Amino acid sequence: MPGPMRRAVCGPMMILAGALTASVPAWAGIDKVDGPIPVTADSQVYNTAWVPGAVPAVDLAAAGYVEEEYFLHGTADAYRRDPSGALAVLAKDIPYGTRIIVRRPKDPAKFSGVVHFEPIHPSQGGTSHWVAMSGYMMAHGDIYVAAGLGDDAPSRVISAKGPVPTAQSQVLQWFEPQRYGAIQWPKEDGIRYQVMADIGALLRSDRAENPLRGLKVRRMLVGGWSFTGSVQRTFINEGFHDRARLPNGRPVFDGYLIGISSRWNGGGYIPLNSEEAQTRNDDPRRSLKPIDVPVIEFMSEFEVGTGPGPQTPDSDARVGAHRIYQLGAVVHSASMIDGNPPREKRPNFLQLAAKGYPLAGVKGEDALNTCRLPISDVPHGALARAAVENLRQWADKGVAPPHAPLLAWDGDKIRRDATGNPVGGLPVAEFKVPLASYGPYKGTDLPACTPAKGRPIFVRTNLDAATLKARYGSAQAFVRRYDTQVDAMVKQRWLLPEDAAALKAKARRDAEAQFPVQ
Repeated sequence: MPGPMRRAVCGPMMILAGALTASVPAWAGIDKVDGPIPVTADSQVYNTAWVPGAVPAVDLAAAGYVEEEYFLHGTADAYRRDPSGALAVLAKDIPYGTRIIVRRPKDPAKFSGVVHFEPIHPSQGGTSHWVAMSGYMMAHGDIYVAAGLGDDAPSRVISAKGPVPTAQSQVLQWFEPQRYGAIQWPKEDGIRYQVMADIGALLRSDRAENPLRGLKVRRMLVGGWSFTGSVQRTFINEGFHDRARLPNGRPVFDGYLIGISSRWNGGGYIPLNSEEAQTRNDDPRRSLKPIDVPVIEFMSEFEVGTGPGPQTPDSDARVGAHRIYQLGAVVHSASMIDGNPPREKRPNFLQLAAKGYPLAGVKGEDALNTCRLPISDVPHGALARAAVENLRQWADKGVAPPHAPLLAWDGDKIRRDATGNPVGGLPVAEFKVPLASYGPYKGTDLPACTPAKGRPIFVRTNLDAATLKARYGSAQAFVRRYDTQVDAMVKQRWLLPEDAAALKAKARRDAEAQFPVQ
């Protein structure tokens, strides 16, 4: 049925850049909600939280949480840019079936009022926001929702070549055809933006089918990394945020964390539809549009180094509230999970492997840790969790986050200090009080550590005992200086106290191993 959102987007407000609308609810495109879908020995949730041996394997029950899966059916429109540059409907009322995974406190009284919404990645259905943030979310009593928003052109191409599918909607049916037969995503992935708005609004509605009905959702924050970070940029810039409104005129989504995605990277902007070519990096459409909720962009050195160009400046304005955080010495998502486990240890990959999915033979899913050197252990996940907490405080209480300088440049390369660590960006204790140098491997004897194409590998190169003794004198003196730096990061809101404690403990272990024996 044609929903209110469709009528709104076809109206004159469609073409007004930056217009904030108070449209009627966007959830009318969702016609049917099935669930919770039963879980049995023969019918499991794909990418469930608890997979023995996975990293992370999250015991929801022990934390007082439950996991539920719902199937959503409806219709949505896809859009295009007409010759004048205005948004226009490409195809109307395209039917779809998708799913959401809900992880929530078993006791409704323990719900914080905050929901974290993550689009599911089109490649094998990953959820990086969950794997990095699960402990944080559950410690706060938050609800997490992962939403299937379709596939993308690369995953469809790889799926077509076989031997097994890569596109997440197709992987579901490969994994459990009987359970996921109802998941029918069309070839037109451009409906993802309306579906995202529709799902978000459903979760904040009074509909009987709302999986969160009866729970007071105070704030809904979107978080995503890589492709799912870029989805947010397109969602914002093409006006979907402005049109996705609740009955009271407030936005469906209250804040966005755009992770490891830059407008200056080719994949930093997702096409409006399956026919549209990738926009040029300098296309004005990629420049982040001011909206009425805060946005934090969190980039690794990889996105910054491969996409130089002016970024959206920080702002505390009500419309256009923005921070940009750049973290040196990490590459994309390689270090997001504490301990840097291989990607194939994630829950969805272990589930696939258990059913015979040939991970090693599928393009893009080779083991990440083929380099035998220690890869960078700069605390990517901990700094990302602090960024989410800052976004939460900004959206919920109006408390503006701290500012950080951008990574510094030397010509066409990121500047590095005398130790070899990056200059600028987030104020990381590992750079200020170093035990190691972090960056690309400089040798030529280990080809696996210096890939000729694709993403580089950043390694940890420990400082030798003589250098450490000359710099700090003793392990105890190093620990005192490191603890002081970490305490300052907590005070300045770059780290959460629980992550600071874990980092201090790790630094003590590292110092004991690296300093000369007295």
